[in-house]
Amino acid sequence: MIVYSSCSRKKSTMISRAYHNTTARYNGYFNAKEIIKENEQKLKDAYVYDYSQVLPIFIYPDEQKSQQMYPEMDRVIDKCSEVIERHSMYLRKEEHVKWINDSYFLIGKARFYKMQHELGEETFLYTYQAYKRDPERYQGLNWLIKTYIEMREWDKAEEFLDIAEDEQNKIPKPTWGEINATAAELFLQKDKDLDKVIERLETAIRFVEDKDDKRRYTFILAQIYQDRREYSSATQYYTSVLKLKPDYTMRFNAKIRRAISLDITASNADDIKKEMKKMLRDKKNEEFRDQIYYALAEISLKEDNEPQAIDYLKKSVKFSVSNQKQKALSYLKLADIHFEQPDYLKAQLFYDSTLQYLPEDHPEYYDADEKNESLQDLVKNLKIIKRQDSLLALGGLSEKEREKKVKELIKELKAEEERKRQQELRALELAQAEREQSAIVQNNNSGRKGEWYFYNQTTLALGRTDFKRIWGERQLADDWRRASKNIAPTEIDQQAGTNAGGSVATNEEDNEIYDPEFYMKDIPVDLRDRLQANGKVIEALFNVGTIFKESFEDYKNAEQAFKRITVEYDTSRYNLPAHYQLYRIYLLVDDQEKANVEKEWVLNNHPFSEYAYLIKNPDYNKESKESKEKVEDFYESTYRLYKYELYADVIESCNKAESVFKINHLEPQFDFLKAKAIGYTSSKEEFRDALEAVVADHPNTEVKKQAEEILRLLNQSGTVQPKSEKPQFDYNPMDKHMYVLSLPINSAKANDLKIKISNFNKEFFREGNLEFTTTTITGKKLFLIRTFSDEKQAMRYLRAIRNQLEISLPAKQEGGKDYLISNENFKILFKTKKEDDYLEFFSDKYPT
Repeated sequence: MIVYSSCSRKKSTMISRAYHNTTARYNGYFNAKEIIKENEQKLKDAYVYDYSQVLPIFIYPDEQKSQQMYPEMDRVIDKCSEVIERHSMYLRKEEHVKWINDSYFLIGKARFYKMQHELGEETFLYTYQAYKRDPERYQGLNWLIKTYIEMREWDKAEEFLDIAEDEQNKIPKPTWGEINATAAELFLQKDKDLDKVIERLETAIRFVEDKDDKRRYTFILAQIYQDRREYSSATQYYTSVLKLKPDYTMRFNAKIRRAISLDITASNADDIKKEMKKMLRDKKNEEFRDQIYYALAEISLKEDNEPQAIDYLKKSVKFSVSNQKQKALSYLKLADIHFEQPDYLKAQLFYDSTLQYLPEDHPEYYDADEKNESLQDLVKNLKIIKRQDSLLALGGLSEKEREKKVKELIKELKAEEERKRQQELRALELAQAEREQSAIVQNNNSGRKGEWYFYNQTTLALGRTDFKRIWGERQLADDWRRASKNIAPTEIDQQAGTNAGGSVATNEEDNEIYDPEFYMKDIPVDLRDRLQANGKVIEALFNVGTIFKESFEDYKNAEQAFKRITVEYDTSRYNLPAHYQLYRIYLLVDDQEKANVEKEWVLNNHPFSEYAYLIKNPDYNKESKESKEKVEDFYESTYRLYKYELYADVIESCNKAESVFKINHLEPQFDFLKAKAIGYTSSKEEFRDALEAVVADHPNTEVKKQAEEILRLLNQSGTVQPKSEKPQFDYNPMDKHMYVLSLPINSAKANDLKIKISNFNKEFFREGNLEFTTTTITGKKLFLIRTFSDEKQAMRYLRAIRNQLEISLPAKQEGGKDYLISNENFKILFKTKKEDDYLEFFSDKYPT
């Protein structure tokens, strides 16, 4: 009876409470909590901080890591669910077993780590609302706000944050610190309100107990202040990080970033510079010398010592062997410096080098890539101008003077080639001497003498290191010296010693660039050649002006380019647009007098041009665009009528478009749609006439080809048969979905894949109660996994199974294709058997 009464959950006695509290804690909850702790620690240990960017406030698993955690998180859910089921004593609206609320909370965390945020939301909300007297309920509130942040439900996150603030005096201080960190994450993710982020993190630091979190939050505050150029506060917080005794990597980066944030007017400025130079001499920092030189370069820039900064940055690049991101940032800084000078030729080279090493997901990548592309176009056009101007100048000389100039050019070229050759030889000799000295030292230390270089692993390793230091990471391939293989064939020939076909160049070809005839043949002498050369200059000048104006906002250089067109090439077709661009530039730089001169020139000389309309009506382009959008909307509604087989309405709508919009960019499409509607409502002769009118009225269009194809079929069969439409699939993300793996009907690996998918479902999606069936359509065997409540749940499964290489790789090798499909669309697919059409629809509607 005593045992029975202690097991009872119907009465709250001291014995029953003690029994259920003890067994709940040690039988299930304790083990579940340890699983969570272990997995959270693994996340922290595996995460590598990128100190070149603001550190994350929280460390969460990405989608792939989350999928790896599924089995462990399912164990947590099972254990905690069992605790709740067997030990909950919820009597008179009150829970009498302490660990029940904690078990719900762990279930919520497991859902969160599985990215099942809707289910996590329910659990955390219940944890907060159901257990009014338990202070741990506020952990549920904190994670509820975190969940809304991950779901991008900003209003709900702020609503529950307000509740937390109203109940602040009831919340334990460590939990209040965590809630403030969560609030900082909310304001950072929502709208990057850095003032609020700073305020919340400063509060979090005061109350959080976890030392790793305190260090990270302090480091983030320092980074934010540094990005805002509030260097005094940044320095203060980096110093605070050092006082918190972080690991070596964080301590090193705090010192580096404190140096970068240095206020050169501060009393400790000299001390920090001395610290950087001392760190350079420390052997422990050999692999970090690239970062130290980068920090010294930043200090030099603040001291307006640009040449010294450039020197430090080049050293940073030189010593950056393993840290590719730092190499990229050093190249990027060099590029930005030369861009601002401006020295666009050098800037382009450095931006190009930046993109060789900078990861595509880095926030600076897009800007660097955009500048590099614009600079490549700019440099290409500047070279055209320089080359053609030089050739035109030579063409204006007498034959004797031309020969003299070309010989001088060849002489300078030979001298430059010899200078470069000597420079490379000196660099190689120096590197060889360093390697030999290192080899001698290593051999003396190891007691081995006379060993050939390539048998000595130590000296071989030193050689590799030297190679990386000088050349960086290079693939074993032809032309390995060049960072970019995007070089014109003639440049490849000169640099790599091969001709355009790839064969080894002969001595005669090598010497071609020293032959005066090599240059003389390109010099424009007669009128036709000189007109062509001038045409190249004009087009390049207009391109240069446009790039300077639109991409770089360098209005001074843009003005020079456009002005040269209007002065030297006033009869060219670029003269009018150049005048208009000058008008726009003068408006931008607020030079109204010059703007009026250009305005009057355009209006007086070309009053009916599009540029004149743009000057008279600045909204001309906008109005034109709006009119175009109206035509497109009207066409879409007309096409919808065609899909609904309302062919008489289609004809009426097309006639209306002709009268309302007159000439428009979709006129061929309207006429073709009308012709197809006539095919369904009128005689064969009228259908043929309508199609022939489309062919005659719209040459060089896609609809002409389609009309001709229908005419061909019509003449062959003698029947009216407009081209059949594709199956009409509907996209509704809220419909129930299934996952499909489509394999060739005779796939040898089908059975093996079937077993692997079944095992995958049991291990990673056992909660889903998924049904696994097979069916066939023409030539294909389909594995169907169903049913998912909506697209979002199905997409979660699709991404998870694609990350299982033991399934995805053999499926791909067999020619398999996987996709998601709603139940309704599957009925259409099964009926039509047109899988390729559905795959096209899937690719368009389901971005993966």
